[in-house]
Amino acid sequence: MRALLAALLLGAVVLVMARWLPDAAQTPLPVLAENNEPVAETPALQKQEQAAAPLPMIDTVAETERQPVVSRSDDAASISTPSLQAVAALRESMRHGDPRTPPLAPSTDLRQPPSTAELADPALYQQYERRQQQQVYASFAKAADQRIPELEALIAKGRAEGISEAQLAEGEAKLAKLREQRDQLAAQQSSADGASAEEEQD
Repeated sequence: MRALLAALLLGAVVLVMARWLPDAAQTPLPVLAENNEPVAETPALQKQEQAAAPLPMIDTVAETERQPVVSRSDDAASISTPSLQAVAALRESMRHGDPRTPPLAPSTDLRQPPSTAELADPALYQQYERRQQQQVYASFAKAADQRIPELEALIAKGRAEGISEAQLAEGEAKLAKLREQRDQLAAQQSSADGASAEEEQD
């Protein structure tokens, strides 16, 4: 086990030396005789060394296209500093908001919150929910009553200007559907009003 670790360590050292000391790695080692005397190189030995010489490093595509490293000082110099007016405007908008921002639309939620008594009593809370639902239906019926004459006028105008029958049929179908929903909600509201009146009498 120790011999294996020593061999691995020796191999790693050789690789590191070959990587970081290329000149030393390319220098041929002297050939020694049995008595440790250097032997003169023969032509056959010179041919073997030339054949075993490492090839020059070939630049890869990534290395040739690699951009030169820009120092941090050059990079910092290329960044433009903002003007004092821009900094002041940013600081002001962070504190007080942008004056160009349009005003917020008013809240359209006109729902009345339930009272504490309605929150405490389930029966009262159901009556509260029924009232809220009836208000939604009433607002839809009011909006439909305003929209129906507009749609009728648009259909009459389209018919006078000669739009296609398919578009006229589509507009008339929408108008009929709107009327149907309005009448259905009106019927539901009237029946709900009668039921609530009966509950109050009981």
